Amino acid sequence: MTTDTVMNDKTSLPRFVRFMDRLNGLLIKLCGLAFAIMVVSIFFGILIRFVFSHLALHIAAPWTDELARYLLIWSVFIAGGVGARTGQLIGIDILVTHLPARIGQSAKYIVHALSIGFYVALMVIGWRWMEFGQIEMSPVMDIPMSMVFAAMMVGGLLMALNTIALILEARSRGKDIRHAASAEAEIDDLVNQYATETQPQGSLK
Repeated sequence: MTTDTVMNDKTSLPRFVRFMDRLNGLLIKLCGLAFAIMVVSIFFGILIRFVFSHLALHIAAPWTDELARYLLIWSVFIAGGVGARTGQLIGIDILVTHLPARIGQSAKYIVHALSIGFYVALMVIGWRWMEFGQIEMSPVMDIPMSMVFAAMMVGGLLMALNTIALILEARSRGKDIRHAASAEAEIDDLVNQYATETQPQGSLK
């Protein structure tokens, strides 16, 4: 039941939502790779400063801190974009969750619309910083700072697209937008589907 139900549930989603889910899966792997590179880079920098220097091994690698810093910036914006898909960005939901269903859902849709507006503004600001970064180079790695500032625009775009995907999923499945992608909602859906499938058997007894 579970495998077929989950597969049918996924295929019933709009094509755009399924595309964003596949893209998010790839982005999560890229964030994991970036995190691994950050750890190795920082660890190598620590070895150079506090271990190799005491062993009279003079190795210069000033790029370790800068590489880790830029990877962290990209990881934050990409992970923020992915987090918007499941509504995991920081927010205060105590009010909308305790309002009557119709009022709470309307308030949540307004919040998502305002959030998309903020993400668009973030994209515009990121674009301007990218233009400024074309004439500026990083101090150590000597790469255009536009490559770093682009994270802001990409992150804003991902947040906006994933918020739209969250709304489309809620609308297509008839879910409460306040809990559209939460773990509790997924469990409730599976319980309701199981109850619906077993109801005819119970009625025959």
